Amino acid sequence: MKIHLVGGFLGSGKTTAITNSCKVLLNKGIIASVITNDQGNYLVDTLFISQAEIATGEVSGGCFCCNYDELNSRIDTLKNDFNPSVIFAETVGSCTDLIAAVLKPLLTYRDSAIEEVTFSSFVDARLFLMHLMKIGLPFGAETNYIWEKQVEEAEILVVNKLDLLSPEESVTVKNLAKKVFPSKKLLFQNSLSSASVSDWIDVISQSGEKKEHHSIDIDYAIYGAGEANLAWLDEEIEFNSKDNSALKIAAEFIDNLTNSIMADNLPIGHLKFLLSYNNKSLKISFTTLTEMKKQEIEKSEKVGTVHLIVNARIQSTPEKLRQLVVDEIDRLQSKDNISIQEKCVSCFSPGFPNPTHRFA
Repeated sequence: MKIHLVGGFLGSGKTTAITNSCKVLLNKGIIASVITNDQGNYLVDTLFISQAEIATGEVSGGCFCCNYDELNSRIDTLKNDFNPSVIFAETVGSCTDLIAAVLKPLLTYRDSAIEEVTFSSFVDARLFLMHLMKIGLPFGAETNYIWEKQVEEAEILVVNKLDLLSPEESVTVKNLAKKVFPSKKLLFQNSLSSASVSDWIDVISQSGEKKEHHSIDIDYAIYGAGEANLAWLDEEIEFNSKDNSALKIAAEFIDNLTNSIMADNLPIGHLKFLLSYNNKSLKISFTTLTEMKKQEIEKSEKVGTVHLIVNARIQSTPEKLRQLVVDEIDRLQSKDNISIQEKCVSCFSPGFPNPTHRFA
């Protein structure tokens, strides 16, 4: 069995790549499963992957490194219940030091004779190009430190969302990346393309054999401060409408909340919404550079009740982020024939990273 550890910053496209990779593998008769991971407890990505009929486990309430025993348990559960040939383990987007705190413990404490572990880290091609051209990234210094360390420690660096660059920018990012990282395994990918994802599958399928894995040097004080700069918000919101306009109101909430975050110049790690209504589901995602990847919401569709899950990872304080949500709900609640109910609300900043194991 292969365990593919997948890191990379918030919004780098890990979930899309993993979901589409599982579909490619399953079409080849290869059973693939996924373990998602987050500081929060109510995750859009876990539900989204599960809806694709992919066996999924979840480590929530903290990163893999700080909840190693739970990760280990999830691997065993998937192995016993589904006997996958491949397990993708997707880390929290604000996490780094994964070789020392996750990969090496997996190799040390699990049966390395029958299990191989690979490590890929994803990066948004646009942010990567900015970094290579020495243009400042949109986050604070400590949070940028995490981003840079994720790139540094990547054994396989997947430069993702290449389709969002111009042809000229694509050439530039490839040339600069090869110059700056001559010894690093680089892949340039559009994870919406099965052919592109298949190239990554081929590489990680051939990796993982006995090799030396190098831990990085990291300042945990800066790392912890970088996570503390971020606000996490998870909640479910139920929209009910007597005139069947619940979908229109939910779409208005999404648009207005996103616009408020952008108007306040709060850098977005990721902002994910999962709409459920009339036996349908629709995922909407915003990331650092604010592009939106979604199906269009048919706002005229008559819907009485909509369930919305919100996962927001924003450079802000929890209090500020929470207030933006409350203000928008209060504004919409004033409309006639509309009832809005919040459920399972959680808003916080991640705690200081404290790995269960760490191998230098």
